[in-house]
Amino acid sequence: MITEVKYTGKEGSRIDITLDDGAVWTDDASLPADTDLRRQLAEWIAAGNVIALHLSSFASARDAKLAAIVAAAGALLSVGAPVSDGLHIALDDGSRADLTAMAATATAAASGAVSWPESYSRGWISIENVRIPLATPAAGLALAALVGDYYAALIQHRRDLKDAALAAEDAAALDAIDVAAGWSVS
Repeated sequence: MITEVKYTGKEGSRIDITLDDGAVWTDDASLPADTDLRRQLAEWIAAGNVIALHLSSFASARDAKLAAIVAAAGALLSVGAPVSDGLHIALDDGSRADLTAMAATATAAASGAVSWPESYSRGWISIENVRIPLATPAAGLALAALVGDYYAALIQHRRDLKDAALAAEDAAALDAIDVAAGWSVS
Protein backbone atom coordinates (compact mmCIF):
# COMPACT_ATOMS: atom_id res chain seq x y z
CA MET A 1 0.00 0.00 0.00
CA ILE A 2 1.21 3.54 -0.82
CA THR A 3 1.81 5.85 2.15
CA GLU A 4 3.31 8.94 0.49
CA VAL A 5 3.85 10.36 -2.98
CA LYS A 6 5.91 13.46 -3.72
CA TYR A 7 7.30 15.20 -6.77
CA THR A 8 11.07 15.02 -6.83
CA GLY A 9 12.05 15.60 -10.44
CA LYS A 10 12.61 18.76 -12.39
CA GLU A 11 9.32 20.25 -13.61
CA GLY A 12 7.28 17.62 -11.77
CA SER A 13 7.94 14.70 -14.11
CA ARG A 14 9.40 12.37 -11.46
CA ILE A 15 7.70 11.23 -8.30
CA ASP A 16 8.87 9.14 -5.37
CA ILE A 17 6.27 6.68 -4.11
CA THR A 18 6.74 5.39 -0.57
CA LEU A 19 5.10 2.09 0.31
CA ASP A 20 3.96 1.04 3.78
CA ASP A 21 7.04 -1.18 4.20
CA GLY A 22 9.29 1.88 3.71
CA ALA A 23 10.36 0.98 0.19
CA VAL A 24 10.57 3.94 -2.18
CA TRP A 25 9.82 3.51 -5.86
CA THR A 26 10.48 6.19 -8.43
CA ASP A 27 8.26 6.81 -11.41
CA ASP A 28 9.27 9.25 -14.11
CA ALA A 29 6.60 10.37 -16.58
CA SER A 30 9.30 10.91 -19.19
CA LEU A 31 10.21 7.17 -19.13
CA PRO A 32 8.19 4.08 -20.17
CA ALA A 33 5.52 3.32 -17.60
CA ASP A 34 5.64 0.69 -14.88
CA THR A 35 1.93 -0.06 -15.33
CA ASP A 36 1.50 -1.83 -11.99
CA LEU A 37 3.05 1.08 -10.13
CA ARG A 38 0.97 3.61 -12.05
CA ARG A 39 -2.21 1.58 -11.39
CA GLN A 40 -1.45 1.67 -7.65
CA LEU A 41 -0.75 5.37 -7.91
CA ALA A 42 -4.02 6.02 -9.74
CA GLU A 43 -5.92 4.12 -7.03
CA TRP A 44 -4.12 6.06 -4.31
CA ILE A 45 -5.02 9.39 -5.92
CA ALA A 46 -8.60 8.25 -6.55
CA ALA A 47 -8.88 7.55 -2.81
CA GLY A 48 -8.40 11.29 -2.21
CA ASN A 49 -4.70 11.37 -1.48
CA VAL A 50 -2.57 14.25 -2.73
CA ILE A 51 0.92 14.29 -4.20
CA ALA A 52 3.10 16.51 -2.02
CA LEU A 53 5.47 19.02 -3.52
CA HIS A 54 8.98 18.21 -2.38
CA LEU A 55 11.38 21.12 -2.29
CA SER A 56 14.84 19.71 -2.49
CA SER A 57 17.90 21.44 -1.21
CA PHE A 58 18.64 22.21 -4.87
CA ALA A 59 15.32 24.03 -5.22
CA SER A 60 16.10 25.99 -2.08
CA ALA A 61 19.57 26.80 -3.40
CA ARG A 62 18.07 27.98 -6.70
CA ASP A 63 15.59 30.20 -4.83
CA ALA A 64 18.45 31.64 -2.78
CA LYS A 65 20.51 32.30 -5.94
CA LEU A 66 17.55 34.05 -7.58
CA ALA A 67 17.06 36.18 -4.47
CA ALA A 68 20.77 37.09 -4.47
CA ILE A 69 20.53 38.14 -8.13
CA VAL A 70 17.50 40.33 -7.45
CA ALA A 71 19.21 41.84 -4.39
CA ALA A 72 22.40 42.64 -6.34
CA ALA A 73 20.42 44.35 -9.09
CA GLY A 74 18.32 46.19 -6.52
CA ALA A 75 21.41 47.51 -4.79
CA LEU A 76 22.78 48.85 -8.07
CA LEU A 77 19.43 50.37 -9.02
CA SER A 78 19.20 52.17 -5.69
CA VAL A 79 22.60 53.83 -6.22
CA GLY A 80 21.49 55.24 -9.57
CA ALA A 81 23.21 55.58 -12.91
CA PRO A 82 26.68 57.10 -12.69
CA VAL A 83 27.24 60.23 -14.76
CA SER A 84 30.01 62.83 -14.78
CA ASP A 85 31.85 64.07 -11.70
CA GLY A 86 30.74 61.20 -9.45
CA LEU A 87 27.07 62.15 -9.73
CA HIS A 88 24.19 59.70 -10.14
CA ILE A 89 20.76 59.82 -11.74
CA ALA A 90 17.94 58.05 -9.90
CA LEU A 91 16.57 54.91 -11.55
CA ASP A 92 13.22 54.49 -9.80
CA ASP A 93 10.11 54.32 -11.99
CA GLY A 94 9.15 57.97 -11.50
CA SER A 95 12.64 59.27 -12.24
CA ARG A 96 12.87 57.16 -15.40
CA ALA A 97 9.46 58.48 -16.50
CA ASP A 98 10.65 62.07 -15.89
CA LEU A 99 13.80 61.38 -17.89
CA THR A 100 11.70 59.93 -20.73
CA ALA A 101 9.52 63.06 -20.75
CA MET A 102 12.63 65.24 -20.88
CA ALA A 103 14.01 63.17 -23.77
CA ALA A 104 10.73 63.51 -25.67
CA THR A 105 10.84 67.27 -25.15
CA ALA A 106 14.50 67.33 -26.26
CA THR A 107 13.58 65.42 -29.42
CA ALA A 108 10.81 67.88 -30.21
CA ALA A 109 13.08 70.85 -29.45
CA ALA A 110 15.88 69.44 -31.61
CA SER A 111 13.44 69.24 -34.54
CA GLY A 112 12.27 72.81 -33.95
CA ALA A 113 8.72 71.82 -33.00
CA VAL A 114 9.05 73.39 -29.54
CA SER A 115 11.63 75.49 -27.80
CA TRP A 116 13.98 73.97 -25.23
CA PRO A 117 12.41 74.93 -21.87
CA GLU A 118 14.46 76.85 -19.37
CA SER A 119 13.33 74.38 -16.71
CA TYR A 120 15.41 71.71 -18.47
CA SER A 121 18.28 73.98 -19.47
CA ARG A 122 18.77 74.90 -15.79
CA GLY A 123 19.83 71.31 -15.25
CA TRP A 124 18.81 67.80 -14.23
CA ILE A 125 18.96 67.19 -10.48
CA SER A 126 21.23 64.32 -9.49
CA ILE A 127 20.72 62.01 -6.51
CA GLU A 128 23.40 64.11 -4.79
CA ASN A 129 21.16 67.18 -5.31
CA VAL A 130 23.55 68.79 -7.78
CA ARG A 131 22.35 70.23 -11.09
CA ILE A 132 23.71 68.65 -14.25
CA PRO A 133 23.57 71.39 -16.92
CA LEU A 134 21.44 70.65 -19.98
CA ALA A 135 22.00 73.81 -22.00
CA THR A 136 20.78 72.22 -25.22
CA PRO A 137 18.34 69.53 -26.31
CA ALA A 138 21.36 67.47 -27.41
CA ALA A 139 22.69 67.56 -23.84
CA GLY A 140 19.31 66.32 -22.59
CA LEU A 141 19.23 63.51 -25.12
CA ALA A 142 22.80 62.52 -24.28
CA LEU A 143 21.94 62.29 -20.57
CA ALA A 144 18.77 60.30 -21.25
CA ALA A 145 20.65 57.92 -23.56
CA LEU A 146 23.46 57.41 -21.04
CA VAL A 147 21.08 56.67 -18.18
CA GLY A 148 18.79 54.56 -20.35
CA ASP A 149 21.68 52.44 -21.58
CA TYR A 150 22.97 51.93 -18.05
CA TYR A 151 19.53 50.90 -16.81
CA ALA A 152 18.93 48.55 -19.75
CA ALA A 153 22.35 46.87 -19.33
CA LEU A 154 21.67 46.33 -15.63
CA ILE A 155 18.23 44.83 -16.26
CA GLN A 156 19.51 42.63 -19.10
CA HIS A 157 22.34 41.28 -16.94
CA ARG A 158 19.88 40.55 -14.12
CA ARG A 159 17.74 38.64 -16.63
CA ASP A 160 20.78 36.73 -17.95
CA LEU A 161 21.74 35.67 -14.43
CA LYS A 162 18.18 34.64 -13.59
CA ASP A 163 17.94 32.64 -16.82
CA ALA A 164 21.21 30.88 -15.97
CA ALA A 165 19.95 30.06 -12.47
CA LEU A 166 16.67 28.72 -13.81
CA ALA A 167 18.50 26.62 -16.42
CA ALA A 168 21.00 25.16 -13.94
CA GLU A 169 20.43 21.45 -13.67
CA ASP A 170 22.55 20.74 -10.62
CA ALA A 171 24.22 22.40 -7.65
CA ALA A 172 27.57 22.71 -9.46
CA ALA A 173 26.00 24.65 -12.34
CA LEU A 174 24.16 26.85 -9.86
CA ASP A 175 27.32 27.49 -7.83
CA ALA A 176 29.18 28.47 -11.01
CA ILE A 177 26.91 31.51 -11.44
CA ASP A 178 28.80 34.48 -10.02
CA VAL A 179 26.20 37.00 -8.90
CA ALA A 180 28.85 39.69 -8.37
CA ALA A 181 30.44 39.47 -11.82
CA GLY A 182 29.46 41.03 -15.11
CA TRP A 183 27.54 44.09 -14.01
CA SER A 184 28.37 46.95 -16.40
CA VAL A 185 28.79 49.58 -13.72
CA SER A 186 31.29 52.35 -13.26
